[in-house]
Amino acid sequence: MKNRKILYLMITIILIAFSSASYSLVRYMNKNDLKVEAYGKLPFLKLSDKDISDNSENSKQTSVVTNLFKGTSQTKFTFVIKYKDKEVRNMVLEKHFNTTNELDSKTKAELNEILKKQGYTVSSMSKGKVDLVNNSDRYSYNANRYYLGIYNDLVTIYKTDNNGDIIAHKIFNANVYADDGTQLKYDFEAEDKGEPINIKADDLIEKEGVLDDLIRGKKYVKDSPGTIDLEETEYEKGEFKTSEKAFDYARGLLRS
Repeated sequence: MKNRKILYLMITIILIAFSSASYSLVRYMNKNDLKVEAYGKLPFLKLSDKDISDNSENSKQTSVVTNLFKGTSQTKFTFVIKYKDKEVRNMVLEKHFNTTNELDSKTKAELNEILKKQGYTVSSMSKGKVDLVNNSDRYSYNANRYYLGIYNDLVTIYKTDNNGDIIAHKIFNANVYADDGTQLKYDFEAEDKGEPINIKADDLIEKEGVLDDLIRGKKYVKDSPGTIDLEETEYEKGEFKTSEKAFDYARGLLRS
């Protein structure tokens, strides 16, 4: 009788341990966006990444290691926007995240969550490098132009260089007034003073298409040779020769 009670107790403990392990595994898989799948004809299962953009057979066999790998303080982050006509680098984000520890020790799923509002997802990940890409269905902005985008969840004025890469930014701040109330000339290079008046990305969610334009780009049509860059064309494409025009365009979003 005593042995039978011990046996029942052991079976109960085993069942509780098995149930706890199963629950923990399910939570772990859901948190890291994983699934269980059969590995060929072999009699065991493996965990795989559910977030797969490539339909190739190799991608379908992506191991859990890819999704759970974490970057380190030595990891280099690259940010690329893939437009319909070319690829450009976002040097602003690269400089920021490669000189801070904000993305250190983050998994693929965590990186995707952090950067989703700026349109970036992890395209490849290794011990020393993480490549992030913004896949856009729009056309690239011209060289040496200013345009609006999102930085740190705020509307931001970006600047491109001779190659069209993004080299500088300034978070939009509508407060360009002196202490006596006089409006000052907008200066892209100057440091803002006074209480900032910004536009949050979330404030634009209900404005149809606006937030998507800021994340993916506003140029739906490719520039044709000899295009006359009239002021109305600049506003239509969302790219400007001067930072002052980009500022006025952003201020229009604040009013609307």
